[in-house]
Amino acid sequence: MSLFGLFVSGLIAATILPGASELLFAQQVLANPQQVFMLWLAVSLGNSLGGVITFYMGVGIGRLGSTWHVAKKLRIQPPKESVLHGVQHYGRWLLLLTWLPVIGDAFALAAGMLGWPRLSSMVLIALGKAARYGALAWIITG
Repeated sequence: MSLFGLFVSGLIAATILPGASELLFAQQVLANPQQVFMLWLAVSLGNSLGGVITFYMGVGIGRLGSTWHVAKKLRIQPPKESVLHGVQHYGRWLLLLTWLPVIGDAFALAAGMLGWPRLSSMVLIALGKAARYGALAWIITG
């Protein structure tokens, strides 16, 4: 598996498509422990880019008008009201949790829909996603 393949796996896993980037990353770290940094970097960049894409999907939906109705018309599952309230209540720091399965994507989408600042949102998304793979690498390598 190439670094590019790991990047693509991370990217796909962070969008609305299912992926198993953690399993592939773990397998690659076990097979190539001397390359753990490059593996971490590749999958983190891919997964972060996927999170940013989800954020910008939210930005696009937000520009189209009533976000909930537009999301339904586009057949995109809008974040649940509870997610939106949580995002508004806890603020941008919640974007550090975009690595969470299913709900993390909803946080990124909701933040984009709410028009949160792009740069700080992208940084927080990337930090959260990179931390997940960093923790996984640390667990694997001891």
